[in-house]
Amino acid sequence: MSRSRKLTAALNILLSLLFIGIALYVFFFADPPSRDARHDLLLYASLTGAYGVWRLIRVLLAGKKAEENV
Repeated sequence: MSRSRKLTAALNILLSLLFIGIALYVFFFADPPSRDARHDLLLYASLTGAYGVWRLIRVLLAGKKAEENV
């Protein structure tokens, strides 16, 4: 794997972990401004975390595919 591909993969993994981390923080520690907003906040946290997991899966699959092509 070339140096630029390694850097790109590392940045993509970092970005996906950032999305997952933000979602976990919001899910466990963020206080909603009102009682009614709790459901919406959890929904947004779930969607953000799902996007982070999806990005991580895509990065891992792309890395596996790049190894097979070499």
